[in-house]
Amino acid sequence: MADPNREFDRRGGARLRASLDELAAAGVVVLGLVWRLWRAHATFFNTDEAWHFSVANQNSLSAVYKASLTLAHPPLLVFISYFWRHLGTSELMLRLPGVVAGTVFCWVFYKWLGLLFERSVAWVGLILAVFLPPMIALSAELRQYSWMLMFAVSAAYFLERALAYQSASMMGLSSVCVCLAMLSHYSAFLFAACLGIYAMVRMLSRRPPTAVVAGWAAGQAAGVGLAGFLYQTHIAKLSTVYPVAQPLERFGDFYLADWYFHAGRDRLFPFLYRGTFGVFRFIFGQTAVGQIAALLFVAGVAILISDRRISGEEAGFKNRASAGMIAVLLGIPFVLNWAAVAAGLYPYGRTRQCVFLAVFALAGVSVGLSRIVRNRIGPAVSFALVMVAACQAFGTLQGRDLLPLAEQRHEYMEQALEFIRGAVPKHDVILTDKATSFQLRHYLCHQKPVEIEHAADGRERFTCDGLRVVSTGTSDGALTADDLWDKAKEVRRDYGLNPDAGFWVVQGGWASGLGESVRGKFPAFSGIETHPFGRYLEVFKLPCACR
Repeated sequence: MADPNREFDRRGGARLRASLDELAAAGVVVLGLVWRLWRAHATFFNTDEAWHFSVANQNSLSAVYKASLTLAHPPLLVFISYFWRHLGTSELMLRLPGVVAGTVFCWVFYKWLGLLFERSVAWVGLILAVFLPPMIALSAELRQYSWMLMFAVSAAYFLERALAYQSASMMGLSSVCVCLAMLSHYSAFLFAACLGIYAMVRMLSRRPPTAVVAGWAAGQAAGVGLAGFLYQTHIAKLSTVYPVAQPLERFGDFYLADWYFHAGRDRLFPFLYRGTFGVFRFIFGQTAVGQIAALLFVAGVAILISDRRISGEEAGFKNRASAGMIAVLLGIPFVLNWAAVAAGLYPYGRTRQCVFLAVFALAGVSVGLSRIVRNRIGPAVSFALVMVAACQAFGTLQGRDLLPLAEQRHEYMEQALEFIRGAVPKHDVILTDKATSFQLRHYLCHQKPVEIEHAADGRERFTCDGLRVVSTGTSDGALTADDLWDKAKEVRRDYGLNPDAGFWVVQGGWASGLGESVRGKFPAFSGIETHPFGRYLEVFKLPCACR
């Protein structure tokens, strides 16, 4: 007969250990929060962030919704930003909700892993989610990704509790989180499908009460209805916003073309192979570590497939998922993304559009790393910290991935604005591309709503602080040395500008080196003086020969 006192002591010790674990984990999450707050304060808005704020920076909710239809994203973020901007318009204040969402993601991710795996796996996942450079950077931006990740992992967490404890209320919370994730980013459509397949497998293997099944079915119906609404009112109409992207199925020819599969150009299996390593490279922010992580993920899934047991930490877990089921959960998102890639409907690889896979990728990597060291927390956490340190010290993110921190310091934007206001005469014109125009609207116009004059060819014109800005159209992309001269002449002709008006070119966004390209391509322009402010901000004046 078991000694009740010993059993009581054992349970008390387990509760104490769990409490200390959570306290330590909360400390790690707080460190991550501080790091994210610092980055949100230290960097200027990239073009995408400025674009999102310009959509939210309207005089009414109806105007916000109408403007949101020009984005290739659902409207939740811009609605939140519309209200939040009244509290302040500094970079830190506008990014603060996303910082909080990214921090909550880390905590819920840790709790979710604790439901499914050993403590060592939960701790490795926590370290990676909190400290990997891309996870920090995405949380410190005015973008949808931290919101989507927070709602996605919350949906997975509540689903696991709903199935384990046979709780209809938890199932309802999971469904609500799925819908909120879908309203945050369209990649959540793939996430919702993955979670739905996993839930069906779980429920078929061990049938839950009718109330739980009914709650799940109602949530699925709501999700399908929301997806249909978003498709009819937004996705299907994107081709009218981006005429060069018609038909919609070939949107990838216009946007992120290198990350969309093209049957006439690419071979499917090599594309998926490279893209899978690219996904891990983006999530970890370092090429070599990303490749190692991809192998750890494969090892983790293989271990789960071959393992007939699973050791979640939470007491009272009645209907715990088997290792094989969790292997299905981690693998399905990649398979669904592959199917969308083969159909030409979604990008794949080293791009933030695939960051929803981080929920499953980091979980699989954590399993692989933890099992290699036999679930010993000390060695597992040590190896995770080494991986994070390597990614922080030797990161390879740049350009279309994420702007490097050193090139996005807010001092560069302040210096560029000071130069523009001091050097550009009121009768001259600033010529820029569509992407950079959002940055100029935000900073040159002091975060106030801007009245835009639209031309028939897509060009836009606005005035701030007495300075006239003309931008290229949505379909034109970044300014290049090949077309800059012609665009300047077209603007002078179409707007009837004074012959004495000079042209100043401002290039920001994700491009760099325009002035140097112009000097190299046209010997007559070898005297152009460029004024760089970091790598991704540049100002220079064109000669007056474009009259």
